[in-house]
Amino acid sequence: MEFKRQEGFTLVELLVGVLLLSIVSIGFYTVLFASSRSSDTSRAVTKVSEEARLGFSRMVRDTRQGRALVSASDTSYTIEVDFDGDGVIEPDGTQNSQGDYEVLTYSFNETANTISLNGEVLMRRVQCVEVSGACKPAFSYSSNRLEYDWTPKDGITTWEELDEAPSHGVIGVGNSNGTLDAAELPFVSNVTYELMVVERDASTEYIAEAQLRNLR
Repeated sequence: MEFKRQEGFTLVELLVGVLLLSIVSIGFYTVLFASSRSSDTSRAVTKVSEEARLGFSRMVRDTRQGRALVSASDTSYTIEVDFDGDGVIEPDGTQNSQGDYEVLTYSFNETANTISLNGEVLMRRVQCVEVSGACKPAFSYSSNRLEYDWTPKDGITTWEELDEAPSHGVIGVGNSNGTLDAAELPFVSNVTYELMVVERDASTEYIAEAQLRNLR
């Protein structure tokens, strides 16, 4: 009796095939998941960057419209903006006829990594810019009044130089107390920003200067 040869795979061939298919499948899904994570990261970075760009633009724009700097520090400042042009600044916390607040306080919270406007979060994932392991001020202040550019004479009048005015015999400018307060604020015309927005492995530095409208 003659037996016909049966076509098919041996057990060894079948096992080898399953192993190869498993290897290919694992590689495929690894690439798929990596691509998905990369896409999620890109979307997250884009969202944070867009929020930061809009928030930063608003902060600079509002400051340029400001008529006076009310208070200022390395992490916060308050400005008055006459949005409706009626010559009157509505009190803090009160809206004008157009629904705008005219006393604006911008604050950098290093712990929460946020920039807020009147207590409402405007930008997230914000960090200070570091130099030699130390944070640079998020906000710094200067003046167009170059006659108070004492030391060094570098074409930039800092608020510290305004504060030193009494020691140079200038009456009515500064009080030599080492603090930016009511004595120097009327002469401050510029706010400089140095901030960094970080999202996962991506970071963007935002550096700009806004000049108050009434002091240009």
